[in-house]
Amino acid sequence: MNDNQTEGLSMETGFFHVEEVVRGTRAYELYLEFRYEVFCKELNRIAPPSCPLSSTGRPMETDQYDQYSRHFMSYHKVSGNPAASVRVIFPSPVGLNVTPRYIIDRPLPYPDARDDNIGEISRMAIAPQFRRRQEDRNKPFQGDPESEMSRLPDNHRHHQPELVLGMYREIYLVCKQNGIDYCMAAMENRFSRLLKTLGFPWVSVGPVNESVAPPRRAYLISAVEMESSLSQRETCILSFLQAQDVNNTSAQQQAHPSK
Repeated sequence: MNDNQTEGLSMETGFFHVEEVVRGTRAYELYLEFRYEVFCKELNRIAPPSCPLSSTGRPMETDQYDQYSRHFMSYHKVSGNPAASVRVIFPSPVGLNVTPRYIIDRPLPYPDARDDNIGEISRMAIAPQFRRRQEDRNKPFQGDPESEMSRLPDNHRHHQPELVLGMYREIYLVCKQNGIDYCMAAMENRFSRLLKTLGFPWVSVGPVNESVAPPRRAYLISAVEMESSLSQRETCILSFLQAQDVNNTSAQQQAHPSK
């Protein structure tokens, strides 16, 4: 990881703007404040021994993995309100956040998965107003990706699938750019089913940890298998994930036509 990283990524979906937040900026402080509001204050999943305060005096949630991570925030286009956060932890001397908290079965299901090419998707949080509505409870977990990624009236429903896919597009691109072929994540069974039905082939690599609330287990995903799965089942989602990568490649070719 390059701690001097200053050029963030920026991507768009129909309803949300997603951007990278860089350490040392006010946007990064707002991102850590958002994490505190969701993980510490609302969900009580994280109880940091001491919360640093931002430049405006608000508590922030942070840990030793943040310096080895890339961080992203999603904002609702119409209101400008923060909608979601996520980070990707890169291989580092402190390892991954999931490792000390969950039993991980070895060997892993992929022989080329190594400590230096496995990242972790972590601190993914969605603001309460953008989560699925109560009346969506008995509908399929994934909804309809095609229609939920279209420009429906903003009060039609909360757009969690689009929001999650927008964050996953960030993760996919930053991992490709940095040689990360696999990602781990600790997830509830319900959320893992949501992602699997969308075509993301997460594989469980350990038992459920009943001591965390809600109970979760460690999962692993292969970038190659994900691309293969989406190319066969959900080509619109694969195109969505790869759109920014295509745009970046085209821009690079225009800037360096001799390459």
